[in-house]
Amino acid sequence: MKATIFCILLFLFTGLNYAQDQYQVASDAIKKNDFKKALEISKSLLSHDSTDQAIKILVELTSHDSTDKGGYISLGDAYSKMSVLELALEDYKHAERIDSLDVQVKFKIADVLYKQKSYTDAANKYLQVIALDSNNITAYDKVGELLYYAKQYSNAAFYLTKYLTFDKKNNKVYSLAANALYVMNNFELAAKTSEEGLQNFPQSNDLKRIDALSLAYTKKTDDAIKMANTTPDTLFSAWDNYVLGVSFLNAQKDSIAIIFLKNALQKDTAYITKTADLIATKYFREGKYDSAIVYYDKKISADPTNLSAHINKGICAFQIKNYDAARATLLDAIKIKPDYISAYLWLARTYRSADSTDEAGVAYKKVISLAQGTEDSHKDELAEAYGDFFGINDLIKKRYSSAIDNLKQAITYKPNEPRYHLWLAQAYALSGKKDGAAVEYRKVLQLDPKNADAKKGLKLITD
Repeated sequence: MKATIFCILLFLFTGLNYAQDQYQVASDAIKKNDFKKALEISKSLLSHDSTDQAIKILVELTSHDSTDKGGYISLGDAYSKMSVLELALEDYKHAERIDSLDVQVKFKIADVLYKQKSYTDAANKYLQVIALDSNNITAYDKVGELLYYAKQYSNAAFYLTKYLTFDKKNNKVYSLAANALYVMNNFELAAKTSEEGLQNFPQSNDLKRIDALSLAYTKKTDDAIKMANTTPDTLFSAWDNYVLGVSFLNAQKDSIAIIFLKNALQKDTAYITKTADLIATKYFREGKYDSAIVYYDKKISADPTNLSAHINKGICAFQIKNYDAARATLLDAIKIKPDYISAYLWLARTYRSADSTDEAGVAYKKVISLAQGTEDSHKDELAEAYGDFFGINDLIKKRYSSAIDNLKQAITYKPNEPRYHLWLAQAYALSGKKDGAAVEYRKVLQLDPKNADAKKGLKLITD
């Protein structure tokens, strides 16, 4: 153990003596104006980690020879090695003033500026390199990356794609360039760049992600689906999944769209307001009302005042004949917007289907009341109220005069609906008004020549 310690101390002492001896040799050389020899000694010491001695030589050297950039460059290297960045920058700039065309000095200055987080100044220095040497691909790479992380995507894309004209074997540059173009919404070029990169780096998942999203935005749906399916799910953010889901939904690729929309919801529950309604609507259109209700409930949970979610949930419940649930949901919708005609219309239908005739009548009267002044915009709703509810109910209950009035009203809103004319004809006939009945039966046959009830009714009153 003692022998080992002795060897280490001997090595350190010898190294220290060597460095001191070399400093003396260099100092003597400087006195003789042999600056080249002194500079070579300083570089040797610097390479052997005798930084302090190297700095002493270089300080002495530059004080005697201020016209040689080499001393300032080496002194900058020494300070940079010690992480004394301010002094390193000062010496590199001194060297630059001596030779403003030295590209390597500009790289050294840019490197220090980057370490100091002076990113704009570093980028400008790389741009000076490009101005001196338009084929310097390292400068294109450096400035492009700096601009990318500074979120100056347009400028970053310019320099990164310029780099790729020289070198197509840099996966990182392809990734940054494709991402920059994507963020710029230049989806065509983002797809082109990512696909070119994938030719060289077929396993690059980042490029696959950008390609899938860019293809989706450019409506190349089948290609987007293929690429998305080869990309790990973990790489797609909630927003990415939402973008893909909406794109595929718009392209009527409903099944795969639902997968991505559900993924968005799983990754970030804040996406309930964006995705739940889309998923529910898709199920609604497919007639999968139970599944639709699940997602309308999610939407309502996130936004209790969302009117459309309440209405659509109520319609779904109506379709599966869960009239209690339909009624409760539609009444909630009415609380949100008390003058919403559609909510009252579906509430009236729900009461009708549940054989709650009196409640249905109240709801239909509300439809009629709310439609006043906007009748032209609500002809279907008014025709249903007057004809399919009040008119036919009056006819069935033998309130013929009232039935005639209501059915006439229905016909003003839907003049070409055969069943309203048929019911009106029957009301006339049953009230003894044969002429009126004949007119209406003939009207039915104009609209529906094969209508057996109209033929039979007309025959009965004309024979």
